[in-house]
Amino acid sequence: MSRDLHLSRDVQAELDAHLPMDGRSFALAFSGGGDSLALLSRLKDHPGLKAVLHVDHGLREVSELEAQIATTLAQSLGHELVVLRWTPDGPASGLQEKARRARYGLMGHYCRDHAIETLVTAHHADDQAETVLMRVKRVSGWRGAAGMRVSRYAPVWPELADVTLCRPMLGVSRGRLRESLGTLDPIEDVSNVDTRFTRVQVRQELARNSTLKTDMLSLATAMAQGLAAETDRIKAELDGYHLTHEGLLSIPRLLSAPALALVAPIVGGQSGPADRRRIVEKLALLEAGDHIAIGQGCMGQWDGEILTLSRDLVALTGRRDRRLAATAVPIVISEKPTIWDGRFLVSGSAGQLHPERRGNHVGFRIHYGRNVQVKNLVQDRLQAALTGS
Repeated sequence: MSRDLHLSRDVQAELDAHLPMDGRSFALAFSGGGDSLALLSRLKDHPGLKAVLHVDHGLREVSELEAQIATTLAQSLGHELVVLRWTPDGPASGLQEKARRARYGLMGHYCRDHAIETLVTAHHADDQAETVLMRVKRVSGWRGAAGMRVSRYAPVWPELADVTLCRPMLGVSRGRLRESLGTLDPIEDVSNVDTRFTRVQVRQELARNSTLKTDMLSLATAMAQGLAAETDRIKAELDGYHLTHEGLLSIPRLLSAPALALVAPIVGGQSGPADRRRIVEKLALLEAGDHIAIGQGCMGQWDGEILTLSRDLVALTGRRDRRLAATAVPIVISEKPTIWDGRFLVSGSAGQLHPERRGNHVGFRIHYGRNVQVKNLVQDRLQAALTGS
């Protein structure tokens, strides 16, 4: 595959092809760095752009100053910057991943509160090559080598629940994207050259070997085609499934390991997919007719005719050894949408939601509710997973 196929696409053509259409709104994740600044310069007059979001992680002494600079940069392009702040707590281990989840959590919360369906980021082809190489080094399997998708519903769960993450620049190189910077002076993040971070090490390795970058992008394309084919097979397996308003799923056949690995965390309200090696072991128990914990918050039972998948009752009762408390807890309903148990988005002018046991399933009931809306996120996630979006 030629280098130009991935790295020389027209920026505007990619934006036109991938940004939300039909008047739908979107928010832009904006660090003030060269990539997001270049993208904002392109999108500053787009009618769908409703918010420009910056997250101050508070991890460096200069983070507040960078937020101020980012505010000035956004204003120079005609947009008021929304600064969202995170205060790190707990152990310092895994800080990069915690910061990433916090970043998406804050932006996802803002989007839900303001009825914004899509969050746009400035990830580009060079980022894609870095991601694929990192996953190859971690032996993440062929699915991990497919890299990032241009558009995907809530890839960070539940932080981005009810929000689609759009990366319209994945087919464009960093250099091509930054051509639109002109005289704009972006923020330079010193962590981008800190070789203690794996991504920086990988970035430097790719910079030394342009052929490797092309190979990683070609690998991602091939593996993405494999993922699409697998999704089609799983969609066929799930033909005829029934999902109740409380998230109980039934299907008239025993699913394959890939299909069960995809569906189990969705029914269980967890991130996923599940570990496929463990799923193979669970399938043998299901085939024997046992009612078992599949993992990822999901229970399952196969009676020879119907496979039933439901939320694990541990969410309601906690573990017997008390090492895991109940997670499906009552909530006060408010006008701001609240994610409940990783499976529903609840809002209304008044009321309370209480979890309840329904046989071997976790259900819920509404007390004193007014104008209550309960959106079934299990359905949304299933639909997105089966369409590859």
